[in-house]
Amino acid sequence: MKQRIAVLFLIAMILVFTMGCGQQQTEQVTLRFGVLPVLQALDVFYAQDSALFQNVGITVELIPFATATEKDLALSTGQIDGCFADLFTPIVLAGNGVELDIVAVNYDTREDRHMFAVLGGPQTSYETLNDLADVPVAISSNSVIHHVTETLMLDAGLAGEEITSLEAKNIGLRMQMLMSGQVEAATLPEPLASAAVAGGATLLADDRGLEASKTVLVFRDDFLEQYSVTVRKFLAAVEEAHKQIAEDAESARTSMTTHVRLPEPMKATYPVPEFPSLHVPDAAVVGDVSAWLIDKGALSEMLPYADLVNDVRAK
Repeated sequence: MKQRIAVLFLIAMILVFTMGCGQQQTEQVTLRFGVLPVLQALDVFYAQDSALFQNVGITVELIPFATATEKDLALSTGQIDGCFADLFTPIVLAGNGVELDIVAVNYDTREDRHMFAVLGGPQTSYETLNDLADVPVAISSNSVIHHVTETLMLDAGLAGEEITSLEAKNIGLRMQMLMSGQVEAATLPEPLASAAVAGGATLLADDRGLEASKTVLVFRDDFLEQYSVTVRKFLAAVEEAHKQIAEDAESARTSMTTHVRLPEPMKATYPVPEFPSLHVPDAAVVGDVSAWLIDKGALSEMLPYADLVNDVRAK
């Protein structure tokens, strides 16, 4: 009898050990996160450089991409588990069948800080957005830049038929076209907008305070379902990065100059941006962006907010 009890005890211990190992294995993963060399990803770069991911017990591999199109394709095909993106991209991807979740806003515009600016070229004499009536503005269509440009021009009083655009998806090429006079106006992100102004371009308007100008953190549904603890720890490390940058902005300058594409003369002086506390985007903002994408033909139908946004930190 004693021998039988001992055997049963041994089996029970093996089962407990095996189950424990299984639970640990579900979170023993290298999180592959897609990044671009831009300011909006600085918090993630800083978290990696400062060992904040390591401090919370996860392994993160930052996967660099040269263009947003390459990054978005990698997310769609499962080559990466998550990425940062503008608010428009994940909605379009979800509308095309990619199962993903927006889990947090990690960067935004404020009354004293813009992300995008509409610029007149150095060779032009444009002073306001009203001067751009019927002037093609170089943008990337059906994107946040397209939305910002159109919104600002409509708010300035231009009629819809007076707003024209020129497709130029490559941001670096778009800036070159503006500065060389190949186009008379363009919308550029920071820090290229500031660099263009320093080179003689005129800032006509920017997106300070526009609700749609947000950067969000996105994860594939399958990864989030299997590794929710890892995602929460990832977000905790990013939140800690935000706090440390707010307390000492200069502590992030090395990460910024190493990983963010900055013109050489701006590396020592361009201000390190502050980041907001992580939060999910408002349903109204997501709805407005979705409606605009439907109007442009980039989205076929309104997607439920709950299918797009997952406040995983609250669960």
